[in-house]
Amino acid sequence: MASSSAKVTLGPELQRAVDQLVRDVAGDVVTIVEEIANGLADGARREWYDNVRKRSGESGASNDYRLELRGTTVKGVVFNGATKNLPRRKRFPGMVRGATVKVMQQTNYAYYVHRPGPFSKTFKGLNADEYSQVMRFWQANGTLPMGYVARSMVDGKGRKRPVGVSKETDNPLHADGKNLWKVLVLDRRKAAIDVRLDDLDKALQRSGDRFSK
Repeated sequence: MASSSAKVTLGPELQRAVDQLVRDVAGDVVTIVEEIANGLADGARREWYDNVRKRSGESGASNDYRLELRGTTVKGVVFNGATKNLPRRKRFPGMVRGATVKVMQQTNYAYYVHRPGPFSKTFKGLNADEYSQVMRFWQANGTLPMGYVARSMVDGKGRKRPVGVSKETDNPLHADGKNLWKVLVLDRRKAAIDVRLDDLDKALQRSGDRFSK
């Protein structure tokens, strides 16, 4: 609680008491807010891999929600807790203006996951017959056939030869390239709330009636 001249910080015991008071008076409101947030998180978990190949599964399963009760405010927060170390540019004190260095930083990476774009490609490993054909082509021409790529053109002994050859194909899960978090959570917030507006209104009226008694 704050004004222009004074500020009061609630201790943990008093904060818990205020939270419990909110639940006692506005329990119906809390329940509906929780249901809305849980519905958004559950929908994101369920649809996360519709257009994205599942690898570890962490970025989809980490969609979750929490309730925040602060005074008379009830807030449902949908979030994704999947993290990994990713390179980031960072500026440190004393560096030349505009200069940055690359550092590895713990990042909530799921917020940046996109659906594959319309021209997305995948790479498929070769069976023995395909590999033999590709190697014969390379020995005759010094290059790989169109649509084939190698992980390296030098083997473990330093000899020039393609290693880890795979075939480039159209991604069967190609989509619109949109950001998954935006599509599955942010863009759905308003509709999810609108569906429960009548329930929220009635719950608020009941809470008001209890508070006035």
